Amino acid sequence: LSLSSTANESHVDEAMRLFLASTMDAATSSGDRAGAGGVHVGRELQEESKKVEEELRRRLPVGWSTGLGALRREFVDGRGFSEGALGRALGVLQRREVVQMRNGGAMVFRCAA
Repeated sequence: LSLSSTANESHVDEAMRLFLASTMDAATSSGDRAGAGGVHVGRELQEESKKVEEELRRRLPVGWSTGLGALRREFVDGRGFSEGALGRALGVLQRREVVQMRNGGAMVFRCAA
């Protein structure tokens, strides 16, 4: 982290990484505190996000990129996955440095296997 009067691409990438990580942590922890059914919902989200993660690896070859909106349309609207599972899968892949969020989070770039 650095303090600067101007922001560059690395600052935006770090901000998106922190946002996705904190959002997914909050979504995961709130599901576990939901009561008797909360743990079951957490497990379902975890299983669903794992499926989305596998599909994202198949969908995006290394070196390719696509828009986040296109992925939402394909996975949420087209295939019926939840938006939470897509966000969680992208967050996990980003933490593992498999994908990078570019252009302020509008583009998803597959950078590694």
